[in-house]
Amino acid sequence: MEIHPNTITMKKSMIHNSIFIILFLFAFLERTVFDLGPNYELLTAAIVLSSLFLNPKSSFFLAFLTIAFSDRLIGNSRIFLFTWSGFLIPAFFSSGFLKKIITDRKSSIINLLKISVSGLMINVFFFIWTNFGVWMLDSWGMYSKDVSGLITCYINALPFLKNQVVKIKL
Repeated sequence: MEIHPNTITMKKSMIHNSIFIILFLFAFLERTVFDLGPNYELLTAAIVLSSLFLNPKSSFFLAFLTIAFSDRLIGNSRIFLFTWSGFLIPAFFSSGFLKKIITDRKSSIINLLKISVSGLMINVFFFIWTNFGVWMLDSWGMYSKDVSGLITCYINALPFLKNQVVKIKL
């Protein structure tokens, strides 16, 4: 019995759509309903997983939809452009890199470590980028507009980075 190519394409499409919907719900519900605390953002995990299992456009679209719909419910602040781009830039660029990792013939442990480091790097990028936005758009006058103020901003934000790093261990 021969399997028709359209059947294979349909099954792949169903799997793709199922993964997309599950990751979207996972990230969306964490941001809106099951808030795990400051900077325990499961959207990063959804970005990493979508980069592994979906195509780059779908990974980007997943991050965009999650942020757009969840921000409609929870609101956003003046730094929303930094927050959105802090998620969307890694979603756009990580797909090719992460797919290369899983096709690498190294041991599973090494590949898992590389994927974990990728998640850490996404969080570090998000931390640096969004806190730069906090410093740049500081309307409260908390930070001076010089290198010292930027460093103070990063130091004050370290507890949030700790939460992000702890999340990676989970």
